[in-house]
Amino acid sequence: MKLLWTLVITLLVFPLAMKASTNNLIPGASDASAFAESWDANTDELIKERLGQLSLPFEAKYNENVKTYIKRYVVLGLRESESMLGRSSLYFPIFEHYLNLYNLPMELKYLPMVESTLRPGVKSHAGAAGLWQMVPASANYFGLTINGTVDERLDPIKSTEAAVKMLSMLYDQFGDWPLVMAAYNCGPGRVKKAIRYAGCDDYWEISKYLPKETQRYVPAYIAAAYLVNYYDEHDMAPKYPAYDLQDTRTFVTHTTLRFSDIAKATNISWDMLKKLNPGYLGNTIPASNKGHYVVLPAYAAESFRTFLNKKVKASGDAIALGEGTLKTSYTTVAGDNIETLALLFGCSVEDIMKWNHLKNKDLAVNQSLILYLKRHSTIVKP
Repeated sequence: MKLLWTLVITLLVFPLAMKASTNNLIPGASDASAFAESWDANTDELIKERLGQLSLPFEAKYNENVKTYIKRYVVLGLRESESMLGRSSLYFPIFEHYLNLYNLPMELKYLPMVESTLRPGVKSHAGAAGLWQMVPASANYFGLTINGTVDERLDPIKSTEAAVKMLSMLYDQFGDWPLVMAAYNCGPGRVKKAIRYAGCDDYWEISKYLPKETQRYVPAYIAAAYLVNYYDEHDMAPKYPAYDLQDTRTFVTHTTLRFSDIAKATNISWDMLKKLNPGYLGNTIPASNKGHYVVLPAYAAESFRTFLNKKVKASGDAIALGEGTLKTSYTTVAGDNIETLALLFGCSVEDIMKWNHLKNKDLAVNQSLILYLKRHSTIVKP
């Protein structure tokens, strides 16, 4: 009965997950005259050969749709593509962290390039929003909060975990990544109907029975993968965001905070705070039992920690430590988990949670952790 109910809920929720037109999210043709290049049979053969060398979770076919999107990335929309490649430095580590956590192919990190051109504030006419373009029904199903204060679809960290959970569930249903991508775009119900019409489960065969947008979705993904791996072959260079947007630290807070107070305590501009924390819709980060993420430039980590500790001490939640304790810090990287860190630093999971006022074991990329270690302790290599 539980399995049947899960299937019913899934069929009800996912058909609502229609995204904005893929054409609207792929670089346009405004720079066509300036960046046009010859494209002949030799070019086709070279690109086909390069696609064959890509490490993707399925065979990358080269057809007219794929060719069209590669052209849009490396010729017609070259300047926007360079900016998008630069933004990948902000978000790929987050994608890789959760794909690793849920044992999904790393190459799925290219999918948000198709969805949003790696702009967390993008919203579609269909009501989808964020890097992964999730609609409210899907967001709620996977535990994201949407209200007048917070829209976690716009939070790069929380939305990524929700999207990865969704992709994992879809793979359990279809067992084929092109079909999973199609279902992510238009809903599993439509994909199953297309499979019945076509009499097979080959994405390229059933594609003609899918919505036009979904027919272009997998080719656009292949083109995005090509762009990331071969942009230099087209004399392109990523345009990276400001350094303070790239070198960041992430904190978890359970108490109410105001951006105006954070800005005053850390000397970070309001504009910078909002760019790094797009999921908050106003001045307030609300209290939360499960915790909210706050992302700041690395240079402000210590001043924010001091500010946050005052808030914690005011609540009476102080940490008592014995003599001979060495205070240090650690910044997490993609793939870190709290159990491995406890082993590495010779402490317990409960210690790390207590020292950092964490209420669960979840870690994010670039999360700033404080550790209190015994002097002369030996760090164990995991």
